[in-house]
Amino acid sequence: MMMVSNKLRWFLRIVCGIVVLLVVTFLLYFPGRQTPIAFTLATGIGVSGLQERVDQLTEKAIKKEEFRPEDKQFLLNLYSCFAKGARLTVVLRQSSQMMRRYLSKSGEDLNTSSRIFVNSRPVQEQMGLLRQQVLQSIKDSKGLKESYSSPVFYMGDSEFFDSFVGLYYGHIVATPGRTANGAKTIRWRAECPWEWPSYDSLFQKYGKYHAQQFSLPNAKSILFGSPHCLRMDDGLGGYLANLDIAKPFLVYSEWVEPLPDGQ
Repeated sequence: MMMVSNKLRWFLRIVCGIVVLLVVTFLLYFPGRQTPIAFTLATGIGVSGLQERVDQLTEKAIKKEEFRPEDKQFLLNLYSCFAKGARLTVVLRQSSQMMRRYLSKSGEDLNTSSRIFVNSRPVQEQMGLLRQQVLQSIKDSKGLKESYSSPVFYMGDSEFFDSFVGLYYGHIVATPGRTANGAKTIRWRAECPWEWPSYDSLFQKYGKYHAQQFSLPNAKSILFGSPHCLRMDDGLGGYLANLDIAKPFLVYSEWVEPLPDGQ
């Protein structure tokens, strides 16, 4: 009986130690006023109050009313929590990288892994069309162009979540070339301006300000349904640039594809 009691005591000590470590890590990762925001985003506890605050600032942005310093700080903390939370996941790593660049206000181009482009079906479709143009030019001996470019298209893919969240409208360029041993290749470059839509542009395009709205899930919404999600407008993300909280930039990637033998 004494041995069982000692084992239970050690087990409880280990559990308590793990809990304390997780709490400390959470507080360090989401410091200060980010702590309650991150807690609500993760659990859904208090989401109605957070939603009310977001809705108030949304209306301010639409009406172009003055934002107080505490309003701007709240938005910076909120979107920083989005970026940090996405960074902890496996499926949103590159989207997190883009959000962090947006909030850094550097405006510098971001060279990211080709994965987020190559695995997107709309990008694959445009690559297929450009690849056909290159191969047809080779076949017809018309002389290759220096490069082949797609029209601007929506790059996100709803079945590839990182791409769906992180990519907007952009284009790709195919540049034919050769390796040192003479093998034919295509050098690809994908470009996507990371610039969120404004409320004015949304209204002009759709006739309503809340046309592009997304819902952020949490533990409570998973258990009790979507009404417990946090609803956010793309327009509010775009308004961060107006408030000098964020700055648009260009995200791009480059990779080389060998062409089949005999082409």
